[in-house]
Amino acid sequence: MLRVFAIIAACFACLAISAFGFGVWFASAPVAERVSTLSQGETLDVLEEEAWRSGVHTILLAGEDDGFGGNDVIMVALLDTTARSLDVLSIPRDTLVDVPWELKKINSIQHLYRQLPDEHEHYIYALRDEVAKLIGYPTDHWITLDLNGFVALVDAIGGIEVDVPRRMAYSDPEQGLWIDLQPGLQRLDGTQAMGLVRFRSYADGDISRMQMQHVFLGALADQLLSVRNLLRAHDLAGVFRDHVTTDLSLRNLAFFASALMRLEPENIRFHSVDENVANIADNVNGISYVTLYAEPWTEMINRYMNPFTFEIVPEDLEIPTWDSQARQFFTTNGALR
Repeated sequence: MLRVFAIIAACFACLAISAFGFGVWFASAPVAERVSTLSQGETLDVLEEEAWRSGVHTILLAGEDDGFGGNDVIMVALLDTTARSLDVLSIPRDTLVDVPWELKKINSIQHLYRQLPDEHEHYIYALRDEVAKLIGYPTDHWITLDLNGFVALVDAIGGIEVDVPRRMAYSDPEQGLWIDLQPGLQRLDGTQAMGLVRFRSYADGDISRMQMQHVFLGALADQLLSVRNLLRAHDLAGVFRDHVTTDLSLRNLAFFASALMRLEPENIRFHSVDENVANIADNVNGISYVTLYAEPWTEMINRYMNPFTFEIVPEDLEIPTWDSQARQFFTTNGALR
């Protein structure tokens, strides 16, 4: 499926600009009801406040599909206002998760969440539940951005200058997708930028695509935070209003805007899986999946995405994998839906 949405973390930069117009005086730090999903070790259903690192906020970022019902970009952002750092982890859309339907990819949740036994008023809560099993905690907050919002964002700042790494050509009339980009440094409009981050014809599939998204996000963040685009805060706020859904209030957005404006570029880091962290082309009953390796994945979570004052162990998480010999699923913590 080529229902690929662009880089959802762009909306994180968008909220920084749009909310910044409200002024730092308007800002209010968000308060989240924090519940741990840890199952072993330091586990408690609800961890005491001192178990969380001071000044840390986590946000689930989800890119909504263009009508085919899947999330093609899923990211977790950890903002540390004490260390003044931002880490963003991309979760591949083909990641194997333990859901009660045949297609066990994490991006299937948006389309099929109504089949889950727990009722959710919005699919994002079902997605957050599954992401929590992989990282050890439900994120404090969430943001979704639709496909048109990405195009509008890039157009609102007058396009984006990026070095296209290779010839990109692809067309699919059924989904209204035409990608035709030449290699080299150039300024892309919103539609062209969407093609850049939707392009998937790489030898390693989603891995290179996520890396391209991270490169693009760096260029986009630089341009969004320029003085010229600070003057366009009203237009960017309109994009945010029309295309973004979030549980954050305007005062919360202003708080994050202020925090993001204080970050140094070297303290903004993007992370994605590779062949050392996951089997990026696993085969489960004839379907391609990304299956996470418990130890290196947990090491990555502890290094960059751990909001706790203690380390997470693999048994704390619910990472599903596939035993091809026994032809059955199992998880790191022994739980299985």
